[in-house]
Amino acid sequence: MINRRSFLKSTSGAAMASAAMAGLGKARDAETLPQYLVDCVTFRLHSGAQMGNALAWLEKRAMPLWEKHGFGPVGVFTVDVGEHLPAVLFLRVYSSLADRQLVWSRLSSDPAWKAAVADLEKEGPAFFREDSMLLLSTSFSPPIKPAAPGDPAHALYELRIYESPTWRQLEYLHERFAGGEIDVFHKSGIHPVLYADTLIGPNQPNMIYLIPFESPAQREKAWQAFRDHPDWIKLREDSIRRGGEIVRNIKNMILAPTSFSMLR
Repeated sequence: MINRRSFLKSTSGAAMASAAMAGLGKARDAETLPQYLVDCVTFRLHSGAQMGNALAWLEKRAMPLWEKHGFGPVGVFTVDVGEHLPAVLFLRVYSSLADRQLVWSRLSSDPAWKAAVADLEKEGPAFFREDSMLLLSTSFSPPIKPAAPGDPAHALYELRIYESPTWRQLEYLHERFAGGEIDVFHKSGIHPVLYADTLIGPNQPNMIYLIPFESPAQREKAWQAFRDHPDWIKLREDSIRRGGEIVRNIKNMILAPTSFSMLR
Protein backbone atom coordinates (compact mmCIF):
# COMPACT_ATOMS: atom_id res chain seq x y z
CA MET A 1 0.00 0.00 0.00
CA ILE A 2 1.26 3.49 -0.89
CA ASN A 3 0.98 6.36 1.56
CA ARG A 4 1.13 9.98 0.41
CA ARG A 5 3.47 10.95 3.23
CA SER A 6 5.94 8.10 2.71
CA PHE A 7 5.83 8.63 -1.05
CA LEU A 8 6.74 12.28 -0.74
CA LYS A 9 9.61 11.48 1.58
CA SER A 10 11.07 9.25 -1.13
CA THR A 11 10.82 11.76 -3.99
CA SER A 12 12.49 15.07 -4.80
CA GLY A 13 10.58 18.15 -3.70
CA ALA A 14 9.27 16.43 -0.58
CA ALA A 15 10.56 19.12 1.75
CA MET A 16 8.53 21.81 -0.01
CA ALA A 17 5.32 19.76 -0.09
CA SER A 18 5.38 17.92 3.23
CA ALA A 19 4.09 20.77 5.37
CA ALA A 20 1.24 21.60 3.00
CA MET A 21 0.20 17.96 2.80
CA ALA A 22 0.55 17.05 6.46
CA GLY A 23 -3.17 17.32 7.17
CA LEU A 24 -4.10 15.25 4.15
CA GLY A 25 -1.47 12.69 5.11
CA LYS A 26 -3.19 12.21 8.47
CA ALA A 27 -6.43 11.41 6.69
CA ARG A 28 -4.66 8.46 5.04
CA ASP A 29 -4.18 6.58 8.31
CA ALA A 30 -7.49 4.70 8.02
CA GLU A 31 -7.18 3.64 4.37
CA THR A 32 -9.01 0.49 3.42
CA LEU A 33 -8.38 0.21 -0.34
CA PRO A 34 -4.93 -0.38 -1.84
CA GLN A 35 -3.51 2.74 -3.43
CA TYR A 36 -1.74 2.86 -6.75
CA LEU A 37 0.06 5.37 -8.94
CA VAL A 38 -1.00 6.66 -12.35
CA ASP A 39 1.00 8.52 -14.97
CA CYS A 40 -1.33 10.88 -16.83
CA VAL A 41 0.40 12.06 -20.00
CA THR A 42 -0.96 14.31 -22.73
CA PHE A 43 0.62 14.81 -26.14
CA ARG A 44 -0.48 18.24 -27.31
CA LEU A 45 -0.31 18.04 -31.07
CA HIS A 46 -0.21 20.28 -34.10
CA SER A 47 -2.96 19.88 -36.67
CA GLY A 48 -1.90 17.67 -39.53
CA ALA A 49 0.07 14.44 -39.42
CA GLN A 50 1.02 14.43 -35.75
CA MET A 51 -2.24 12.83 -34.57
CA GLY A 52 -2.03 9.87 -36.93
CA ASN A 53 1.68 9.43 -36.28
CA ALA A 54 1.24 9.56 -32.50
CA LEU A 55 -1.59 7.02 -32.50
CA ALA A 56 0.28 4.67 -34.82
CA TRP A 57 3.38 4.87 -32.64
CA LEU A 58 1.44 4.28 -29.44
CA GLU A 59 -0.36 1.27 -30.90
CA LYS A 60 2.45 -0.42 -32.78
CA ARG A 61 5.58 0.54 -30.86
CA ALA A 62 4.82 1.75 -27.34
CA MET A 63 1.95 -0.48 -26.25
CA PRO A 64 3.62 -3.81 -27.10
CA LEU A 65 6.72 -2.79 -25.16
CA TRP A 66 4.74 -1.45 -22.21
CA GLU A 67 2.87 -4.75 -22.03
CA LYS A 68 6.10 -6.75 -22.42
CA HIS A 69 7.67 -5.02 -19.42
CA GLY A 70 4.65 -5.15 -17.13
CA PHE A 71 3.08 -1.72 -17.47
CA GLY A 72 -0.59 -1.53 -17.04
CA PRO A 73 -3.29 -1.33 -17.48
CA VAL A 74 -2.68 1.45 -19.99
CA GLY A 75 -5.52 3.59 -21.31
CA VAL A 76 -5.08 5.60 -24.51
CA PHE A 77 -7.61 8.25 -25.55
CA THR A 78 -8.02 10.99 -28.08
CA VAL A 79 -9.20 14.29 -26.61
CA ASP A 80 -12.54 15.40 -28.07
CA VAL A 81 -13.07 18.35 -25.69
CA GLY A 82 -10.22 19.98 -23.81
CA GLU A 83 -8.01 23.01 -23.44
CA HIS A 84 -5.81 22.02 -26.38
CA LEU A 85 -6.84 20.21 -29.56
CA PRO A 86 -5.74 17.98 -31.14
CA ALA A 87 -4.34 15.89 -28.30
CA VAL A 88 -3.83 12.33 -27.14
CA LEU A 89 -4.00 11.40 -23.46
CA PHE A 90 -2.78 8.15 -21.92
CA LEU A 91 -2.82 6.67 -18.43
CA ARG A 92 -0.29 4.14 -17.13
CA VAL A 93 -1.07 2.39 -13.84
CA TYR A 94 1.49 1.08 -11.32
CA SER A 95 0.86 -0.88 -8.14
CA SER A 96 3.56 1.02 -6.22
CA LEU A 97 6.48 3.38 -6.56
CA ALA A 98 8.80 0.36 -6.60
CA ASP A 99 6.75 -1.18 -9.41
CA ARG A 100 7.00 2.05 -11.41
CA GLN A 101 10.75 2.19 -10.96
CA LEU A 102 11.14 -1.47 -11.88
CA VAL A 103 9.18 -1.41 -15.12
CA TRP A 104 10.84 1.79 -16.27
CA SER A 105 14.26 0.31 -15.52
CA ARG A 106 13.45 -2.72 -17.65
CA LEU A 107 11.98 -0.60 -20.44
CA SER A 108 14.83 1.90 -20.60
CA SER A 109 17.41 -0.88 -20.97
CA ASP A 110 15.52 -2.53 -23.85
CA PRO A 111 17.09 -1.68 -27.24
CA ALA A 112 13.66 -1.97 -28.84
CA TRP A 113 12.43 0.94 -26.69
CA LYS A 114 15.39 3.11 -27.66
CA ALA A 115 14.65 2.33 -31.30
CA ALA A 116 10.96 3.13 -30.80
CA VAL A 117 11.74 6.52 -29.27
CA ALA A 118 14.12 7.29 -32.13
CA ASP A 119 11.42 6.35 -34.65
CA LEU A 120 8.91 8.62 -32.93
CA GLU A 121 10.98 11.66 -33.87
CA LYS A 122 12.56 10.53 -37.12
CA GLU A 123 10.30 12.72 -39.27
CA GLY A 124 10.37 15.76 -37.00
CA PRO A 125 8.78 16.73 -33.68
CA ALA A 126 6.30 14.11 -32.50
CA PHE A 127 4.16 16.61 -30.59
CA PHE A 128 3.86 20.29 -29.77
CA ARG A 129 4.22 19.73 -26.00
CA GLU A 130 4.05 16.84 -23.55
CA ASP A 131 2.21 17.42 -20.28
CA SER A 132 2.70 14.89 -17.50
CA MET A 133 1.15 14.37 -14.07
CA LEU A 134 1.80 11.72 -11.45
CA LEU A 135 -1.38 10.75 -9.59
CA LEU A 136 -1.99 8.82 -6.37
CA SER A 137 -5.33 7.03 -6.08
CA THR A 138 -7.50 8.01 -3.14
CA SER A 139 -8.46 5.60 -0.39
CA PHE A 140 -11.95 5.28 -1.95
CA SER A 141 -10.84 4.71 -5.55
CA PRO A 142 -11.66 1.34 -7.10
CA PRO A 143 -8.82 -0.58 -8.77
CA ILE A 144 -8.44 0.14 -12.46
CA LYS A 145 -9.16 -2.98 -14.47
CA PRO A 146 -8.42 -3.55 -18.16
CA ALA A 147 -11.28 -4.35 -20.48
CA ALA A 148 -11.79 -8.05 -21.11
CA PRO A 149 -11.31 -9.29 -24.69
CA GLY A 150 -14.48 -8.68 -26.65
CA ASP A 151 -15.86 -6.09 -24.23
CA PRO A 152 -17.48 -3.24 -26.18
CA ALA A 153 -15.89 0.17 -25.81
CA HIS A 154 -17.59 2.98 -23.93
CA ALA A 155 -18.55 5.83 -26.21
CA LEU A 156 -16.66 8.37 -24.15
CA TYR A 157 -14.90 9.07 -20.89
CA GLU A 158 -15.04 12.29 -18.92
CA LEU A 159 -11.97 13.36 -16.95
CA ARG A 160 -12.74 15.97 -14.30
CA ILE A 161 -10.22 17.95 -12.24
CA TYR A 162 -11.43 19.61 -9.04
CA GLU A 163 -9.04 22.28 -7.74
CA SER A 164 -9.31 23.13 -4.04
CA PRO A 165 -8.14 26.40 -2.46
CA THR A 166 -6.16 24.66 0.32
CA TRP A 167 -4.90 21.19 1.28
CA ARG A 168 -7.35 21.17 4.18
CA GLN A 169 -10.24 21.85 1.81
CA LEU A 170 -9.04 19.04 -0.44
CA GLU A 171 -9.34 16.80 2.61
CA TYR A 172 -12.91 18.05 3.06
CA LEU A 173 -13.52 17.18 -0.60
CA HIS A 174 -12.30 13.63 0.03
CA GLU A 175 -14.59 13.35 3.02
CA ARG A 176 -17.58 14.59 1.02
CA PHE A 177 -16.97 12.07 -1.77
CA ALA A 178 -16.46 9.17 0.63
CA GLY A 179 -19.27 10.38 2.88
CA GLY A 180 -22.12 10.27 0.38
CA GLU A 181 -21.32 11.92 -2.96
CA ILE A 182 -20.16 8.67 -4.56
CA ASP A 183 -23.41 7.00 -3.47
CA VAL A 184 -25.37 9.77 -5.21
CA PHE A 185 -23.17 9.34 -8.29
CA HIS A 186 -24.10 5.67 -8.49
CA LYS A 187 -27.79 6.37 -7.98
CA SER A 188 -27.61 8.88 -10.84
CA GLY A 189 -25.82 6.59 -13.31
CA ILE A 190 -22.30 7.97 -12.78
CA HIS A 191 -19.68 5.30 -12.08
CA PRO A 192 -16.11 6.67 -11.95
CA VAL A 193 -13.30 4.16 -12.43
CA LEU A 194 -10.61 6.34 -10.84
CA TYR A 195 -10.30 8.95 -8.11
CA ALA A 196 -6.81 10.36 -7.58
CA ASP A 197 -4.85 13.32 -6.24
CA THR A 198 -2.14 15.03 -8.24
CA LEU A 199 1.24 14.42 -6.59
CA ILE A 200 3.34 15.98 -9.33
CA GLY A 201 1.70 18.35 -11.79
CA PRO A 202 0.01 21.74 -12.09
CA ASN A 203 -2.77 23.52 -10.21
CA GLN A 204 -2.41 21.72 -6.89
CA PRO A 205 -4.11 20.84 -4.66
CA ASN A 206 -6.55 18.98 -6.85
CA MET A 207 -8.40 15.70 -7.24
CA ILE A 208 -9.06 13.98 -10.58
CA TYR A 209 -11.71 11.45 -11.45
CA LEU A 210 -12.53 9.52 -14.61
CA ILE A 211 -16.02 8.44 -15.69
CA PRO A 212 -17.09 6.19 -18.59
CA PHE A 213 -20.39 6.91 -20.36
CA GLU A 214 -22.31 4.98 -23.00
CA SER A 215 -23.32 8.05 -25.00
CA PRO A 216 -23.40 11.86 -24.80
CA ALA A 217 -27.12 11.64 -24.04
CA GLN A 218 -26.53 9.23 -21.15
CA ARG A 219 -23.88 11.60 -19.77
CA GLU A 220 -26.26 14.58 -19.85
CA LYS A 221 -29.07 12.57 -18.28
CA ALA A 222 -26.82 11.27 -15.50
CA TRP A 223 -25.42 14.68 -14.58
CA GLN A 224 -28.88 16.22 -14.55
CA ALA A 225 -30.11 13.44 -12.25
CA PHE A 226 -27.15 14.09 -9.97
CA ARG A 227 -27.67 17.86 -9.82
CA ASP A 228 -31.36 17.38 -9.01
CA HIS A 229 -30.88 14.62 -6.41
CA PRO A 230 -32.00 15.80 -2.95
CA ASP A 231 -29.14 13.94 -1.26
CA TRP A 232 -26.61 15.86 -3.34
CA ILE A 233 -28.29 19.19 -2.56
CA LYS A 234 -28.06 18.44 1.16
CA LEU A 235 -24.45 17.20 0.89
CA ARG A 236 -23.42 20.38 -0.89
CA GLU A 237 -25.13 22.62 1.65
CA ASP A 238 -23.51 20.74 4.54
CA SER A 239 -20.15 20.88 2.78
CA ILE A 240 -20.30 24.66 2.35
CA ARG A 241 -21.25 25.19 5.98
CA ARG A 242 -18.31 23.06 7.09
CA GLY A 243 -15.50 24.01 4.74
CA GLY A 244 -16.70 26.80 2.47
CA GLU A 245 -16.36 26.46 -1.29
CA ILE A 246 -13.99 23.50 -1.27
CA VAL A 247 -13.81 23.41 -5.08
CA ARG A 248 -12.72 26.70 -6.62
CA ASN A 249 -12.31 25.55 -10.22
CA ILE A 250 -13.39 22.58 -12.33
CA LYS A 251 -11.74 21.47 -15.54
CA ASN A 252 -13.09 18.66 -17.63
CA MET A 253 -12.08 16.79 -20.73
CA ILE A 254 -14.11 14.51 -22.97
CA LEU A 255 -12.07 11.55 -24.16
CA ALA A 256 -12.64 8.82 -26.75
CA PRO A 257 -10.94 5.47 -26.06
CA THR A 258 -8.80 4.16 -28.90
CA SER A 259 -9.32 0.68 -30.31
CA PHE A 260 -6.07 -0.52 -28.72
CA SER A 261 -6.62 0.99 -25.27
CA MET A 262 -6.72 -1.43 -22.34
CA LEU A 263 -9.39 0.84 -20.88
CA ARG A 264 -12.32 0.97 -23.29
